[in-house]
Amino acid sequence: MEEAAVDGSDSRDIEEHEAIVVGAGSAGLSAATALEKRGFETLTLESSDRIGASWRSRYEELRLNSWRAMSNLQGYRMPLSAGRHPTRDDFVAYLERYTAHHQLHVRFNTSLTGVERVDDLWRLETSTHPYLARYLVIATGWDVVAVVPDWPGKEGFTHELIHSSEFRGARAYRGRDVLIVGAGNSGIDIAGHLIAGGANVTVSMRTPPNLSHADFLGIPGQPLLVLIADHLPMRLADFNFSMVQRLAFGDLARFGIPRAPEGPYANFHHHFRNPAVDTGFVGALKHGRTHVVAEIERLDGSEVVLVDGTRLRPDVVICATGFRRGLEPLVGHLGVLRPDGVPFAYEGAPEHPAAPRLYFAGMWGQFSGQIRLGPIHARRIARAAARHRAGQSVGPGSSPSQGVRAER
Repeated sequence: MEEAAVDGSDSRDIEEHEAIVVGAGSAGLSAATALEKRGFETLTLESSDRIGASWRSRYEELRLNSWRAMSNLQGYRMPLSAGRHPTRDDFVAYLERYTAHHQLHVRFNTSLTGVERVDDLWRLETSTHPYLARYLVIATGWDVVAVVPDWPGKEGFTHELIHSSEFRGARAYRGRDVLIVGAGNSGIDIAGHLIAGGANVTVSMRTPPNLSHADFLGIPGQPLLVLIADHLPMRLADFNFSMVQRLAFGDLARFGIPRAPEGPYANFHHHFRNPAVDTGFVGALKHGRTHVVAEIERLDGSEVVLVDGTRLRPDVVICATGFRRGLEPLVGHLGVLRPDGVPFAYEGAPEHPAAPRLYFAGMWGQFSGQIRLGPIHARRIARAAARHRAGQSVGPGSSPSQGVRAER
């Protein structure tokens, strides 16, 4: 560790490291491990006081949609006791053990507030003091800034209104009327748990989802997606998925869920939306224990007014309406973000030509396994950094997505 001053203009101590990773979730820990294995002196900064903070904040019924065997980070496996689809708490415990196993250097309660280029180094402004790094990895997470629609009348709504990120578990809603807004992955999953927990659930849907099961015919579906569908042309992959979806769920149009306007691969490519993994909602829908209604037009006191004129009076509205990455305040001025806030170089490496040695991890959520992709992207980052250190950096004309399929 070194202390340095830049241009003599900052009297605070500036801590310098060869590589800094921002974020101690699965993607950040993977990146830190890959860099350490390549011999980089690496510090990981974490805004909270614990490893895997975003996972800890999720609802207690949460299980990984991905298969345990394909959700391991490099160099350390989850125990068999975690089951086929580990729980939230199993995965948090695994991240803690993973950090200890690799002896990663993590500094807690340190939030990144800005990034600048200074004398061929990256300067990080944080909630504690500045840092300098030659290699910087941003792994602050996919689900960072909760998006809640700005409906007319929202400020005057008299009942409970929360985002899905604030939902902590189904037990608190037993016997209550719950309106879930959004039929995506979070909305359908939460709906299934609420129904099982005794809540009266209605789902407000704007866009029909693609639906899947975590397992198909008793077999984990993820290996099939990785081995077959991920390597097919988009149209063929979507066609195959639609056939499996029809076999698994039948025609749901008469229950209020028509066919999705796009297949899952096209939907993810265009909108970064994953299929909804059913945990009991569809069965309840077919048996009349829940139902789907139109999208919301406005809120009116204690009532929710739908676009078809229907008025509902739920006890609580849960908005499963998505997230933004929240990267604009940190790196938006560097020219490395697309209009939707996702990094151009979202697959780890090579980096964007405008920001050499700045990498992003965990910014690609392909539905065959976001956790699975973390170590793949981490190895790309570490390899690119090692090439630079050896004087073999990728040329400025390289495309941010060029050559990124080789390690799958």
